Amino acid sequence: MAGLQWRRLQLVAGLILGCCLLATSGWALDLGGADLSLHSTTEYRLQWSDKSADYMTNDDDQDQDFFETLNFDVNWEDFGLSFTTMLSYAKDLDGTRGGSIFQDYTDSRGDHRQDFECYYAYLEKSGIFNDTMTIRAGRQYAYGAENIHFDGLWASYEIPQWLGLEVEAFGGLVVQHYSDLGPSGIGGVNLRIRPLTSLAIDLNAVFFEETSWNTAVYWQASDYFKFRTDVAFINGHTRFIDASLTTIIPTTGTVIDFSVYRRYSISSGADFLFDFSYTLDEALSSKMSRLYLMQEESYLEFDIHLSQPIAFVDGLTIFGRYTNRGLSQGENEDLYNCDFQRVTAGFDIDEGITWKGFRCSAGYSRWWESRDKFYEGESSSWFADIHQELFERIDLEAGFYHKSEDVNSLIENEAATSYRAAIGYRTCEHSRIELAYEYTQDDFYEDELGVNHINSLTISLDLDF
Repeated sequence: MAGLQWRRLQLVAGLILGCCLLATSGWALDLGGADLSLHSTTEYRLQWSDKSADYMTNDDDQDQDFFETLNFDVNWEDFGLSFTTMLSYAKDLDGTRGGSIFQDYTDSRGDHRQDFECYYAYLEKSGIFNDTMTIRAGRQYAYGAENIHFDGLWASYEIPQWLGLEVEAFGGLVVQHYSDLGPSGIGGVNLRIRPLTSLAIDLNAVFFEETSWNTAVYWQASDYFKFRTDVAFINGHTRFIDASLTTIIPTTGTVIDFSVYRRYSISSGADFLFDFSYTLDEALSSKMSRLYLMQEESYLEFDIHLSQPIAFVDGLTIFGRYTNRGLSQGENEDLYNCDFQRVTAGFDIDEGITWKGFRCSAGYSRWWESRDKFYEGESSSWFADIHQELFERIDLEAGFYHKSEDVNSLIENEAATSYRAAIGYRTCEHSRIELAYEYTQDDFYEDELGVNHINSLTISLDLDF
């Protein structure tokens, strides 16, 4: 078994090395006046852990996976035409068994344990009606009252001479990679009005099983003052209210950002069907709880963030943040929801007082939390990310995160401790290869998954043509 796994590792390493050699030789394609761009990401990932707790999971303590993502764009500028696509392929190389902590969506895809997805593939025509209209046809995303994925048509119409009017309309069949909704139709419209160059008003709607509405205002009164508000509804029921105010003090360069977010309690059936919302119980294990979008209760949150460049220390900026979240009356506290306060302070360095190619961000957070008599407590967390560029080709990266208590597991970071180290090398102008290692540890893993820590080794290759 070990010999087979070693041969697989050699095969993947050989594939990546071969791609590097092709990239350094350079490719050129002539498509009769069309501009072509191609981006490829090839990735091999090996994960392993300490021996699993037999009473919770099987003894499968490692996993090997292969991933390929391809972005392809062709632009015929003379005709106002372009074609864009993004494809992905995932393959489980060693057959992860049921009950393993490394079992994921790919392992549920039949005997071949592989998955091919087309995220978008559409043809776009611009410059219609004196450059006022653009039409797009195919698989695509639309953004507005909801972020939707669909096969169909999208059109944009702009009249800058009249209130800066922009209208978008879209419709087709819903695309769901991870659940089967059937051929459900969906449509929507986005309306943006600019009565002033500094003011934009959005009115958006998506029509599905429920009707989602969204209205937003963006106002930049000056170079030093910006205001944004966003209100969303589902079938007339308030979904959330979000508002923020950003100001800059020109004499000192201080940036102050204040925001208020009010989430209202609505049934999960009324929330839009994001791809990943329905995979945890249907395709995976109910123990996996990293994606918990649908489990947030209603709450009110205040957040203030300050950033201050230090004028007498080149490249140094310090920052601070205060967050206060309170659950609505009657909401239950649990792993996903609680009342808390958090204070964060840290700094960013971008070269300046250090040496060329060096960047660093580090900080400290202090939490005061209250769930119930079993979870009440305080905790601290530390984080740091460092990047160093060498000889204009080599990138060295290191990251660290640690928290003293687990009470904020599913709010700030699932793992109590994590380390990451990576080295990247640009083989030529259009390609980069990276080797990365990550270690994560948490009592939650042991209690829920049967292991104390998880290791991950990833080899990735990025190519641009």
